Amino acid sequence: MNKVLITGGAGFIGYHLGKHLKQFFKVDLLDNFSRGIKDSHLQDIIDDNTKIIDMDLLNFNKLFTLNSEYTYIFHLAAIVGVKNVILSPYKVLQNNYLLTNNIIEFAKKQKKLKRFVFASTSEVYASTLKNFGIIFPTKEKTPLSCGDPKEIRNTYALSKIYGEASCFHSGLPITIVRPHNFYGPRMGLSHVIPELIKKIYSTEEDNIDIYSANHQRTFLYIDDAIKIISGLAQSDKTLGEIFNIGDQKREISIIDLSKIIIKILKKDIIPNPLEDINDSPTRRCPSMEKTNKLINIQDTVSLELGIKKCYEWFIKNTIESKINNSE
Repeated sequence: MNKVLITGGAGFIGYHLGKHLKQFFKVDLLDNFSRGIKDSHLQDIIDDNTKIIDMDLLNFNKLFTLNSEYTYIFHLAAIVGVKNVILSPYKVLQNNYLLTNNIIEFAKKQKKLKRFVFASTSEVYASTLKNFGIIFPTKEKTPLSCGDPKEIRNTYALSKIYGEASCFHSGLPITIVRPHNFYGPRMGLSHVIPELIKKIYSTEEDNIDIYSANHQRTFLYIDDAIKIISGLAQSDKTLGEIFNIGDQKREISIIDLSKIIIKILKKDIIPNPLEDINDSPTRRCPSMEKTNKLINIQDTVSLELGIKKCYEWFIKNTIESKINNSE
């Protein structure tokens, strides 16, 4: 049976990708657990076809002790999140470069490797939007710009642009994906949908502040995202190409997103629209034309149903325990 390595395998995307791919392959989930996510859900997917490797990808020599031949490598490991970027911009630049360099060198030693999939980000478009403007929905061929190197928030996008270039010039059979706002169970609370769910669920006030209220986004449920990533990795037509992964059909403002969550949670709350505080992109909407020509998922999960699934999961696994522990 062919074997898959997923770096960052204990994270949100890595977990769901591993859960999907274990139906067809042997899967190794490599993670250093720096974010403390060795939970019961991760343990539940471990079986004869799936195992966890507790390893720091920054340790180049230890990485090469892995005694396996991989057919597919999905490189998802990275320092992510606005808070991490703001607190440690140099670490974001350095570690994301080193993580990618190390796994590329490891991948070059794999004799059976069919595809190396690099998870980039929609943030690579941010500086172009801010400084020059871009067309929406945004196509993969959109020219990228680095922006002001002194700006802290640029560091994450810079690390991913460098990662993309490294992949293209590595000589590996690569495919690059640019995720656009995936959401779903087990994604943690530092993302807009779970943040709003927690905020709306927890408040005892009759109004709630919504930052970046007029910013526009589209959202893709994690199960749909995983089907697309898996399909792209296994297609001969995606070799050496970049693909957006998201939903271009339904664009929504953050204030309207909050109203949907308020309705689903059945709360009597009025959202109070406020300006952005993190210099985030005002709009993000991917063109899915290129991706859909190869992998077209017809029956995608609606935003309302996806949010309900998230709410049910977070109620059961996260929100109630966190609130109870803080009392």
